Amino acid sequence: MRVGVCYNVEYHPDIHKSPSHYYGQILDQVDLMEELGYDTVWFSEHHCAGYSFGNPAVIAAAVAARTKRIRIGTGVSLLPLHHPILLAEQYGMLDVLSNGRLEYGVGRGYLMQEYDWLKVPIDESHSRYREAAEFIIKAWTEPGPISFHGEHFDVDNYSYFPQPVQRPHPPIYASAAGTQASFEWAAAMGLNLGTALFGPPLEMIRDNVQLYRRELRAHGFDPATREVCAITQMYCAEDQDEAEYDGDIFSTNYYRFFAQVDASARVSTVPSMFEEVRGRDLNKDNRVLLGNPENLRTRISDLRDDIGIDLLLMEVAQGGAPTEKVFSALELFGKEVLPHLQATNHTKNEALNDEPLAAQ
Repeated sequence: MRVGVCYNVEYHPDIHKSPSHYYGQILDQVDLMEELGYDTVWFSEHHCAGYSFGNPAVIAAAVAARTKRIRIGTGVSLLPLHHPILLAEQYGMLDVLSNGRLEYGVGRGYLMQEYDWLKVPIDESHSRYREAAEFIIKAWTEPGPISFHGEHFDVDNYSYFPQPVQRPHPPIYASAAGTQASFEWAAAMGLNLGTALFGPPLEMIRDNVQLYRRELRAHGFDPATREVCAITQMYCAEDQDEAEYDGDIFSTNYYRFFAQVDASARVSTVPSMFEEVRGRDLNKDNRVLLGNPENLRTRISDLRDDIGIDLLLMEVAQGGAPTEKVFSALELFGKEVLPHLQATNHTKNEALNDEPLAAQ
């Protein structure tokens, strides 16, 4: 199992001080993760209320400039909101600047108010998402000039630059949540999978992951060459009661935040459960990870074996967590939990983009 951190966080001026201080603290946390051996760090894209990053490629480039080993991803890049030429160029350049460390997580997003603001029709989100992904892969893998004629994007005689370091292209992780069609599409495209543990019940997640792997085989891809990435909230402290108490506050604050952010959208798709659920309840169901090192070692290992998780992404800095507690949780987890999980690490990165079996 690989393990990393995803920054899908909210800016709180009373906690984080100035924006420059806030970003500086995040970069310092990444330095700590690089030192402790975390496998990857991802940055999310959102466009509202200081939530996540308006352009994840910018902070990811800053990370690439100050690190040598840790991989760098997006969790996720909101494909329907942009022209795919811009995304292919930005993230292809990031793969070059990072010397081939990009992990490109893509999705539609779940805050529909962003579609309102950017004047992108919500009912086109699925088709724009899939079309943009197809274009980006084409740009990264085919010699130019290329042409692409889709429902939303029509491009002739386009010459892409720069060629990504990773071949045939950087690993792409397609986000999927409750709808089986999303899992089926990710498999049909031969992409890696990204899903959230804190949304649907674990039984549904398990069934959908199994569906994804069956569909990979049906389309000629070896599931052993594709990663299942799962994301959830984590808080680690020496004392179990402290971890559960603080982690409940931070994760619950986070749920309330993104529930209210989308409340005024014309069409909101944020599940109503996030207006009422608490982190401690999801922790009891093993859908979030609040605990001391021994507790987390056992529970994460069980989740890995139960669902078949190859990459665990943890949200640690959410919900107004004080910066010193974020550093402490990252350090404690990195020293006392991470080595145990990585002891059975069997990374698939070198084979993430194999061609279909029929073509081998």
